[in-house]
Amino acid sequence: MANVWDAMKKHKAEHGATSPPTPAPAAGPAPAPTTGVRAAMEVAGIDVTAPPPRPSRASLLPPAGSNGYAQSLVPHHDRGGAIAEEYRALRTNLLAQYADERFCLLITSAEAGEGKTISTLNLALVLAERQERRTVVIDADLRKRTIASLLHIDNVPGLADVLRGDARLDAIVRPTAYPNLFVVPAGQSKQAEVGELLGRPELEEAVAELRRRYDYVLFDTPPITIASDAGMLGRATREALLVVRMNKTRRESVDRAIGLLHAANVKPVGMILTHQRYYIPNYLYRYS
Repeated sequence: MANVWDAMKKHKAEHGATSPPTPAPAAGPAPAPTTGVRAAMEVAGIDVTAPPPRPSRASLLPPAGSNGYAQSLVPHHDRGGAIAEEYRALRTNLLAQYADERFCLLITSAEAGEGKTISTLNLALVLAERQERRTVVIDADLRKRTIASLLHIDNVPGLADVLRGDARLDAIVRPTAYPNLFVVPAGQSKQAEVGELLGRPELEEAVAELRRRYDYVLFDTPPITIASDAGMLGRATREALLVVRMNKTRRESVDRAIGLLHAANVKPVGMILTHQRYYIPNYLYRYS
């Protein structure tokens, strides 16, 4: 600790106090964080750094020369950046849990707005860096159907059409800008029929086929405390990553989410902590 305080004093002496310190906020409900999605893996107690500002709706428009992928898909736009490295740390810790380095996971959250879908796609992008392996992302959030818009692809036909018996799996798998990364969009479905679709035997058949074809299979699902979709998918995947948001997700929600996963016989293999913040100056974390 002495070295840390010495470094902080030295930094202050060299750069001077250009502005007064920001006072702590008054007690009461915390304002919504303005930071964007960033992942940290809590496997073996590993945490990583804080997120950049949340992208505005305008920043999610297809930028030129990027295949139309949303700016929040950081490993695509800034492959050498710090955020991409954090997702690689997540990838490393996941792969360490599987002897054959193959897995099929559903990714859910304790509450809405935790960064679940962005985390799923960013993880998929760094998994695709393993060029000898094949990765597929399935938009199993049939209620919001966000993945197609983030990747600027057609949403139909998709998973709902396969479950309904209107399409074959081969017809709904979309290629991406990466030769070994594929996407299955959600397709079109009515809110009232989502539960019935996910309860069909076609779901387990589709999951089994995806396991055979791909090394890494990621299902983006709704928050497990809000909808039963993740629990229903868990019958086929058996394992899950839970996304929680720092300074927002309530402890009771996390406890309930883990309990619901266990009740559905789904094993939580790790936790992704988004919107993480450190309160020690970033320069103290730099590699030198």
